[in-house]
Amino acid sequence: MTIKTELIKSSIAEMVCGRISDFGIDESKVADSRAIQVLAEIQQILHQDALDDFEMIEEIVLIFEKYNLDAGVCHDF
Repeated sequence: MTIKTELIKSSIAEMVCGRISDFGIDESKVADSRAIQVLAEIQQILHQDALDDFEMIEEIVLIFEKYNLDAGVCHDF
């Protein structure tokens, strides 16, 4: 992704966040349902006996990326 695209995305996200109270959106309900989705996907990975620990971490990091969550830098190699 280019810097220009990242800046535009950031600007749009800030605008949406600034106006979210004007919408009839229940932020808690949306966040809670997303959190449950993320946890369910992670749980599925942890139940896969065929994966070793490193492969499980790799899959979990991919889930974080899928939901645009910061997975930290310790796995960034």
